[in-house]
Amino acid sequence: MTVIDTSVWLDVFLDNEERFSKAEKFFMKASGLIYEPRVFRVELAGALARRFDKSDVSNFIEEIMSKVVLIDNPDEIAYLIALKTGCRAIDAYFIATAKLTNSILITNDRIMAENAKKYGIEAYYLIDEFDKAIERISKH
Repeated sequence: MTVIDTSVWLDVFLDNEERFSKAEKFFMKASGLIYEPRVFRVELAGALARRFDKSDVSNFIEEIMSKVVLIDNPDEIAYLIALKTGCRAIDAYFIATAKLTNSILITNDRIMAENAKKYGIEAYYLIDEFDKAIERISKH
């Protein structure tokens, strides 16, 4: 089971060849359930709406939502994570979702990966740990 941070999903849409390539290859290899906190949908919509036509964004969101399992935002766990690590609220929700679902966390946000590891979550910073992440998800 995997939690994939919004940063990785965004890299499929944005104009950075290295990040696009790693995200695309990761999604082609990923199997099993992908869990996301409910707030993921809002964060993704906002990030995409700043860059693309609104009707396209709705289609992108619908397609992505068909691939994930949204869970209620784990507020209390996120609070404890924020308290322990000092991380941003949105990061705490993704880390908490990984904790709650006993999932690994994949992110293209170095600080989120570090905070997740501080909290005891198996996390991979895809940009630098691509091979390790691919090897890990292949074991699922």
